Amino acid sequence: MMRLYRSLVFRERKLARKRTLLMLILFLLVALLMLMPLLSGVSMEPGEAAPVEMILLLVGTVSLTGGAMAGGNNGVQKADISAGWKRYSFVLPPTAKQQAFADLLAKLCDVLLFGLLSAAVAMAYSVTTGYDASGLMVNIYLGAVCVVMLVDVVYSYILMFAKTKQDLAIVGLIALVGVSLVMLVLDFLSNTIKLPDQPAQGGALISDAAFERFVTALSAGRTTLCVTAVSVVICALYFLVMWRSHERREP
Repeated sequence: MMRLYRSLVFRERKLARKRTLLMLILFLLVALLMLMPLLSGVSMEPGEAAPVEMILLLVGTVSLTGGAMAGGNNGVQKADISAGWKRYSFVLPPTAKQQAFADLLAKLCDVLLFGLLSAAVAMAYSVTTGYDASGLMVNIYLGAVCVVMLVDVVYSYILMFAKTKQDLAIVGLIALVGVSLVMLVLDFLSNTIKLPDQPAQGGALISDAAFERFVTALSAGRTTLCVTAVSVVICALYFLVMWRSHERREP
């Protein structure tokens, strides 16, 4: 059984190797850019307060980037449909459930890879500044994974109905229309929300106390539990969608 799953996961990793390599290069470039303050010699003096704003920006950017790349679609489904492997896979010995579990394992491999890389960046800042950024990194990273993976679940569900290259073109058009609608809604909401008339002391949009509460909540263990629970649910949804996708048969 383990040999079967290793073979299925190896197949997905091999098909997605170019995409993974590209994402890895992009992530490393972003991480290197965010590490420039440390590489340029920025350090904390004894007793000096940690630059929380800088850490939130730099570590948060790396975590968001890693989470987006880990949770994104790896393109294997689309490649299988284009190559005709999707139809052929219906007669192979592995069951739909086994193939779906292999899909989930392959996805979790990406989550683990980019998670470890993001943690390395957060650790570098924690050691240098003395500010524990581990909770901040984990919560932002898992949150990004959840959001992007949820989009991938919807995309995979729509892609489930594609059988040919023509179907893929239709799915791509639907996805484009859907993304456009989402952007219009977000733009409408952003224009509806009004900023406070009176900014905080010093001209800032948010007071230091409110910002500190925000960072504390973002780094809290309760937040970690919440995003972990959400990620488990999304992983279950991803498994069910992929299971349903592999169960489809030609009429």
